[in-house]
Amino acid sequence: MGESTTITHAILTIVAVLMASVFAAAVLSQLNNVINYLSITIKNRSDTYRMSMTIVHALYDAGTNTVYIYLKNTGEVPYNDLANIDVFVRDYAGKVDYYKTNSTGVEIVEYGVVNGVLEKGETVLLKITASTAYTTPLEVKVVLSNGYSAMYIIS
Repeated sequence: MGESTTITHAILTIVAVLMASVFAAAVLSQLNNVINYLSITIKNRSDTYRMSMTIVHALYDAGTNTVYIYLKNTGEVPYNDLANIDVFVRDYAGKVDYYKTNSTGVEIVEYGVVNGVLEKGETVLLKITASTAYTTPLEVKVVLSNGYSAMYIIS
């Protein structure tokens, strides 16, 4: 009877150690996922705070109903989502129009390396062909996909 009790205790000890190991591996795996998620979130927030765009110049050609916006990356990180920039144009009469860079009527011209990325210090031209005429002065607001925005008044 003593031998069976010893064997039973040994088997129960082995099972307990295996279950503890499996539990620890599962917890550590999930903890690793949480740490990875947090580090990615912190990096994205950090990049957002280091982001800066400036509208260096904008003009409106009333003859062709075209708005030209020169946008420069003055931040410390590149912006690689040029296809998802929102542009709002409000004229003196109060009319507001919305444009997106991946839609018809909006053209992006990169000055520098043409790679679809607005590198640090690079300038792009957003050329918007409007369907109707505007009454000047115009207020143009450019909003990036991460929420950063810049505004300019065209007189």
